[in-house]
Amino acid sequence: MSTSLLHHAFGLKDQEYLKTEYKEGTVIFHIKTKDSKLRCSSCGSRNVIKKGTVDRLFRTLPIGLRPVYLIAKVQRLQCNDCGLIRQERLTYADEKKAIPIG
Repeated sequence: MSTSLLHHAFGLKDQEYLKTEYKEGTVIFHIKTKDSKLRCSSCGSRNVIKKGTVDRLFRTLPIGLRPVYLIAKVQRLQCNDCGLIRQERLTYADEKKAIPIG
């Protein structure tokens, strides 16, 4: 799998492919936002510092009869312009429907 498949199959243009897992008939793609696309979720500034990640699980369309999930590494960012520390905004998901892992 490649980053281009994420874009063409799932419409995820700012994401980077990390790895694929196959567990008990389920396909799990691990992704993260490309560093060049990270922005403050409050003011939109690119002048941010990474302060850790949290994994979030998203269910997506199946491939054949196999369930498919995305595990996104969501960055915690400190903005040097507005001073806030917040998680990045995911353009592809409703923030309230993500399932935290671990």
